Amino acid sequence: IVNFSSPTAGLINCSFPFLSGEGDRLLISIPPQTGLPALPHGASVTSVCRLLGAEGLTALFAAVLTECKILIHSADVANLAMVAEVVTALIYPFQWQLPYVPVLPLSMSGYIEAPLAYFFGVPSFNFKSIDKALLMDVVVIDLDNGFSSPDYFDGRRNGRATKTPDPLPALVSSNISKAVFRLLRVEEEFDEQFGASHFSDERHLPRLEGESLAEREFRIAVAQQICGLVRGYQD
Repeated sequence: IVNFSSPTAGLINCSFPFLSGEGDRLLISIPPQTGLPALPHGASVTSVCRLLGAEGLTALFAAVLTECKILIHSADVANLAMVAEVVTALIYPFQWQLPYVPVLPLSMSGYIEAPLAYFFGVPSFNFKSIDKALLMDVVVIDLDNGFSSPDYFDGRRNGRATKTPDPLPALVSSNISKAVFRLLRVEEEFDEQFGASHFSDERHLPRLEGESLAEREFRIAVAQQICGLVRGYQD
């Protein structure tokens, strides 16, 4: 039906003319060699799970997968980049295709008014200068607020109205939560056995080695749940 030469060996992404449209092209990509996207550093998955907790992680997944406007903020800029990179990697095989700025400069804060979905992160100091009236349709998450409390969405505090994402299906949310608890339990047992946690904030420090076996198993478990969301999907 469509005639084209075979791709050059070694290409990761390629594009072919598709049908008769002037701009219609078929984009083909091969998955990463490891089968899953790269992560910022070793222990990043565990660090994000500790920071967000099961409830916070599933809520952020829900916001990303339903393409909400997302604004995360934290006093620690490193947490912004780490959470954004890990969450967008964990939705594999999906990819976040909309505006994405893990650390948004104050000079670009006007982009928060954009009419399309986005994923932005801002330092909490800059967040204070944003007009809260602009956040009515934005999922705003404070990474420094305990996700075990009922007010982890900024919209549930101080009378400020922000958007709450539609939740994931109950079974998917439950399975991801169980995977989070399992990962944290294994990592805590490892820390206790080998005395890895000498400092209270060590979880924020990257380690040189790659992800642990527990983190790898967690990513696979999450990928299975994400893929399960499209089971039975019809156009």
